[in-house]
This record gives sequence, structure tokens and C-alpha cells, in this order.
Amino acid sequence: MKQICRILPLVLLVGLMAGGARAEVTLGWSDLHDGGASLNDEGMSVAFTPDGNVVSAGMHDLGNGYTDMLVRKHDRATGEPIWTFTYADPVGNDVAVSEIMVDQRGDILVAGYLSACDS
Repeated sequence: MKQICRILPLVLLVGLMAGGARAEVTLGWSDLHDGGASLNDEGMSVAFTPDGNVVSAGMHDLGNGYTDMLVRKHDRATGEPIWTFTYADPVGNDVAVSEIMVDQRGDILVAGYLSACDS
């Protein structure tokens, strides 16, 4: 039987953060996410929260043969992770980020895709 692959749109509301006065942000740090074992980890999008913290999003591979969505909020001054959110498809399909945005209240909207194949 021929394998049929498809890409499905996926949108998640990842977090709700309290709003605050917007601060000027300067980049004085870096953060490297390495899932280890020479697996694929890829950053796709970056946004700033109303309080100036940085939200980055991409995909990472835990070695199970599939990629998962990864969203991380970083402290604006140090770059230290405040929180990390991962989303894995329950049936094991690839999930990836295309774009993120943060609204005026600090809500984070993540758009991406779910790549699924039917045998």
C-alpha cells in the first residue's frame, strides 16, 4: 500500500503571563539547546514578552524518531530559562514550529505543523 503523507496546521496557546511595562531589551547572552546524541534541534522563531523577556521556539528530537515542539521563555537579563514547554504528538508524528507571537497581555501563540503519514 502506498504511504500518504500530509502536513496539518497546528496552533497552541502555550502560556499566560502577567503583562507589565515594556522594557528595552539588549542581547547580552546566548542560550544553546542541545538535546544530545547528535540529534536535530532547530530554532525557528523568537518573540519578546511585554516585560522584555525572550520567548524562543523550535523543534527538538529526543531520539524516538520524531521531532517535538519546544518553546522556552528566557530571563531578559541573564538568558536563563524561566520555563520550557514541549509538545509531542500523542501518536508520534513530527511537530514543528513555524512562528510564534506574544500579544499585549503576554499570551504566547504558537503556530506550526503536524507532519503525519498514513500507510
